[in-house]
Amino acid sequence: MPTFKSKGKSESFTLAGGSTRLVDSHHVRLGRVGEVKTYESMRKLYRHLERGGARIMSVNIAERRGKYTLSFTVEMSRVIPAPRAPERVIGIDVGLTTLYTGATPDGAQVLSVANPRSYQRSEARLARAQRVASRRQGPAPGKAPSNRWKSSNARTQKIHADIANARKNFIHETTTMLTENYDRIVIEDLNVVGMLKNHSLAKHISDASWGEFVRQLEYKAPCYGSTVVKVDRFFASTKTCSSCGAVKAKLPLEIRTYHCETCGLTIDRDLNAAINLVRWTSQAASAGTRSVAGRRGEVRPRRTRAVKARPDEASTETPALVGA
Repeated sequence: MPTFKSKGKSESFTLAGGSTRLVDSHHVRLGRVGEVKTYESMRKLYRHLERGGARIMSVNIAERRGKYTLSFTVEMSRVIPAPRAPERVIGIDVGLTTLYTGATPDGAQVLSVANPRSYQRSEARLARAQRVASRRQGPAPGKAPSNRWKSSNARTQKIHADIANARKNFIHETTTMLTENYDRIVIEDLNVVGMLKNHSLAKHISDASWGEFVRQLEYKAPCYGSTVVKVDRFFASTKTCSSCGAVKAKLPLEIRTYHCETCGLTIDRDLNAAINLVRWTSQAASAGTRSVAGRRGEVRPRRTRAVKARPDEASTETPALVGA
């Protein structure tokens, strides 16, 4: 038998595409609901439907953080361009002070994006709203939440939504700019889950959202004809000198300037890492290695173990019969 959703956990429902149609770019007619006006424009979807190049399969209506959202599942035909020749190449090193640092193979810095710190800017306001909500009568077994808790919880959820939307919008703008203007984007395959175990930096790493940045680059690149290359996560891009190739044994996080004792190069550590990343592709091509997304980059040959033969299997001669 079908089971119904429990109220409060997943406030959403789905309608079939046959009962849904767009009246114009700001109005949608839903089955058994009627005509609903949308806050954001649906101009692009409306034009695809008018030309007959798309078809609505289903629509999901959900209530999240005090706002109702419409999510369309659309079937449409789209021409994916062929990958462009790697004429404009950029290597990107992600960080916390400077969120994205980009460099070209000739060592020029072409991208430097400061970390907006979306969560930290609203952390005090969020903590104040959470303290107010904690003093109200919230949901408990056998008790309904009070109206004052509902209003204070709505304010808390709105702050969470503002932080998430600001972070997502910033990443969308950056990834769209990169995929449009560069043919090959070289990034590092970071172990973000492992980095989050460092409790001193976990909050800042989560606020930077490096995983979402890589995810958006990977799905946007084919749409613009660009290519995303992931460098092996064990490649010491930060500790390697971009001039002579010497590798440092240790380089603490508090040291923001890279100084090479071999050749005397002094350079920003993020810029040095970005230069090493963008030059890694040419070195890997000459060495015959290849980068595999999500599989630690370079594919290493499997080791073979020598099997020691048994004494009775070492000789190929036919043994003599006893008593012959």
